[in-house]
Amino acid sequence: MTTRFTSYDGTELAYETLGQGPPLLLVPGGPRASVYLENLGGLDATRTLIRYDARGTGESAVPRDPATYAYPSLADDVEALRAELGEERIDLLAHSSGTVVALAYAAARPERVARLVLVGPGPDLFGAGGEDIPDILAKRSDAPWFEEVSAAAGELVTLGPGADPERVFDVLSRYTPAGYGEWDERQREHAAAQLKGFSLTAWSGFWAAGTGPEAVLGRLSEVSGRVLVVTGERDGLTGVAVGDVAASYFPDARHITLGGAGHFPWVDQPERFASAVEGFLTGGQPAEPPVGSNASTSVSG
Repeated sequence: MTTRFTSYDGTELAYETLGQGPPLLLVPGGPRASVYLENLGGLDATRTLIRYDARGTGESAVPRDPATYAYPSLADDVEALRAELGEERIDLLAHSSGTVVALAYAAARPERVARLVLVGPGPDLFGAGGEDIPDILAKRSDAPWFEEVSAAAGELVTLGPGADPERVFDVLSRYTPAGYGEWDERQREHAAAQLKGFSLTAWSGFWAAGTGPEAVLGRLSEVSGRVLVVTGERDGLTGVAVGDVAASYFPDARHITLGGAGHFPWVDQPERFASAVEGFLTGGQPAEPPVGSNASTSVSG
């Protein structure tokens, strides 16, 4: 059931809850509607997933001020939802560009973050970490989509914050297969759904922030809660190396890489993804992926 609440600036946002157990607040990437997160590979069996639509996407309202699409303002929406839920401290799971929002939130309000899971973070905020993407793609050169994805990859490097949103969406659509561990029917259906929920307007304002990355990164050392960074071995969108970069900013963080998974690991490896995240949330450390999974781990702090 969809529930609506009023955020800090009067914008009405929508969220829904799935499952049972301790709450886990999900921060969507994109920015896009949160339905693409599904039930995170079955994590709703042990957690109450609180899945909200970013402002201007899905069932959430379009804000009066377009400047509030910037990621620091989106972090304020997270705080408004935390207050709405009545939680003093909250477990957060963020995906893709949603990790930027979660990082901005953790930097501004470290005392509110109990545990933090960052799934598929990108290198943009850190200014480092995407150098392994060409090698990840090269390992899949026999895939039928490889030539089209390679052409799109060449265009992606020319796109910046001021790029035409329609062109961005076109390039991302052609590059999409590189974000999955496989490109079977399940992945194609998910890709169509997550692209449909993508907001070009919200994307165009995401990085238009007066607060630079330094203001966020410089305060992450104050986050006392445990942090888990999850990357996919086959993630051709943001890569694997960025996971170590992200973990290095926290006093207590661990980075795991799921073999066979891409940028949406709950789609490619649902059981192993849910098990790793639940193990971390329950015991403070992720459950180790099964032997033979080609998973790697690194620890910071």
